[in-house]
Amino acid sequence: MAMKWYSSLITKITIIFALAIMGIGTVLYFVHVHKEKSDLVSLYRLSKVALQNAHHGTSVDLLKLQEAGFTLVVDENLKQSVLNRRRKFLKPPKHVRNFHKSSRVKFRVVKYERDFFIVTKKGLVFYAPYEAGLFPKVIFPLSAILLIIFLYIATIRSILPLYSLRRKIKAFADGDYDIECRSEKKDEIGVLCNELDKSVKKIKKLRDSRQLFLRNIMHELKTPITKGKLACEMIEESTYQEILKNLFRRQESLLDEFARIEKLSANELDIDTKEYSLQDVVDFSLDILNHDSRSVTCELTPMSLHVDFELFATALKNLLDNGISYSDDKHVVIKSSENQITISNIGKELEFPLQNYAQPYFLDAKKAKSSRGLGFGLFIALHVVRLHKMKIEYNREKDRNIFTIYVKKITEKSDTTSTSLF
Repeated sequence: MAMKWYSSLITKITIIFALAIMGIGTVLYFVHVHKEKSDLVSLYRLSKVALQNAHHGTSVDLLKLQEAGFTLVVDENLKQSVLNRRRKFLKPPKHVRNFHKSSRVKFRVVKYERDFFIVTKKGLVFYAPYEAGLFPKVIFPLSAILLIIFLYIATIRSILPLYSLRRKIKAFADGDYDIECRSEKKDEIGVLCNELDKSVKKIKKLRDSRQLFLRNIMHELKTPITKGKLACEMIEESTYQEILKNLFRRQESLLDEFARIEKLSANELDIDTKEYSLQDVVDFSLDILNHDSRSVTCELTPMSLHVDFELFATALKNLLDNGISYSDDKHVVIKSSENQITISNIGKELEFPLQNYAQPYFLDAKKAKSSRGLGFGLFIALHVVRLHKMKIEYNREKDRNIFTIYVKKITEKSDTTSTSLF
């Protein structure tokens, strides 16, 4: 399943860092405004004191202003530019306006580019003793934002291995045991990758040991069966020869069933699906049935199935076998319609929910004594249906047990009480 963008860790981390940058930007803006107001108050007060001390009648003592830090602007172009901005002077804060109105020398504070100027009523322009520090206005905000961006990139780089790890875990779940998850990083994700790598290697060793054991035991079991079949062919045709042939055929069938159970339990059973006729699949099921095919009534309508022929036929065979074995009249009915296959018999109701029979090695102890074979026929059938991405449902109608395999997607719910699987 594809991950939604709003569920992604990267999206959440990006939102958090974006909010952090906005928050810091807002704080820095208000700090800047407060600092500018504070500087403006100081500048108004300093300018008033300096101009009053330097003002004598109709003249201004430039030397005293210079001692106070004010410098007369002699560049006519600059002076004219400042005078043109007189109307955009910086108003003093409310708490210093009365202080400014009482001043003997009227002046205005004008900001031009990065400098502050004092403009008197007589048109004199002075550099104000004010230095716009580069650190509080540029370096500090820029450093703070760069630090957040650096932390964001570092955090994203730290969690990016999770995407690669997710792909490897998916490949491992699909049966690829050759994935490499080791990481040189020392953070939590690196530790997780290394622990997963150890687990994968351990599981791979267990799988290899299991496969070796199964190959050996299957070989050892099939060898005497093969020899027995050869010896059986040397016996003259008789009732005993037919009994032996059926016995060896049954043993081979049990071994094949055992192998399928093992692969189904390990989720290693692959299917090769093609389009087949339902009639052909059912005919093959009847050929390998452990009971007389006359115990099965077929009411089939022509339909095509996209299935693994032998595997799906084996699943049907197991359902038919169980239906005959556990029916009151040793008879089972198989029917088909547009999108489903039903197998029904007259017998006792299942004592457990259908999903219980999909568990490996589940077997009703009460029926174990009378059970034929390994007792895993229903287990195989249920998992083969799952492998084909179909749905199987169990219904009880009066005295009949009905297993329904839906070969197409069902859009309407059944009215009868039922237990479904997959």
